[in-house]
Amino acid sequence: MQTFFIFLFIFLLPIKQLSACEIDIYANEKMKPKAYIENGLPKGILIEMMEYIGTDIGCKFTYHFSTWARAYKSMLDNKGAAIGLSITENRKKIIDFSDVMYNEDILLVTHINTPFTYTGVQDLAGKTVSASRAAIFGDEFEKGIKENIFTFIGDNGDPVHRLKLVARGRLDVAIISPGLYAFNNVFSEHPELLAIKEKLYIVPATLSNDPNHLGFAKNNDHKDFLKKFNKSIKKGRKEGVFQAIENKYHH
Repeated sequence: MQTFFIFLFIFLLPIKQLSACEIDIYANEKMKPKAYIENGLPKGILIEMMEYIGTDIGCKFTYHFSTWARAYKSMLDNKGAAIGLSITENRKKIIDFSDVMYNEDILLVTHINTPFTYTGVQDLAGKTVSASRAAIFGDEFEKGIKENIFTFIGDNGDPVHRLKLVARGRLDVAIISPGLYAFNNVFSEHPELLAIKEKLYIVPATLSNDPNHLGFAKNNDHKDFLKKFNKSIKKGRKEGVFQAIENKYHH
């Protein structure tokens, strides 16, 4: 009998260890098509990638959606990981990042009567630019804010409000992401706004192509987990799974 229980313990140990990998994941509730809630269920490119990785490495992920500022703070408070993170030099001091999960285009949208070309932040000089107050668009953009090259207006992450302001001439540039999907999705979900679409001009060159990562606060040691996570990302890329996920949402 004792031998049986020892065998049972050894047999069940890997299962117990497997189920022990449970991590809370925090995300911006307005990141369609990357991460969002639909009919009470988490959906999106990053969510499907996370589910593939979870199955591959034996982890269960529980998703929490909120404003980006709250999601980011939850990660820094050691409550779990955040997805959809961009890397900056300042963030690298406090966050351990995964490899790149997804690259998104960051669009600049202005009024049709005031088009401009974009080669760098100097082309935003003197303009009012709006995006989610918690979003980060790279070190060059952050430097532009600090040096007052342009006026940055942070909002609660609502692209609809942003585009309305541009159409009315009350804002010079709206930052919209991810890519054309996010821009067109505004009008798909709000057909009453189609009248303002012809007043908007998408600057041909993007602000950036922004790599998205998963990240933990540095004082929340998940280095071993991140090694497994990154290995699974490479596997998902190699097998074409991640590209299929992106294609599903982009077409």
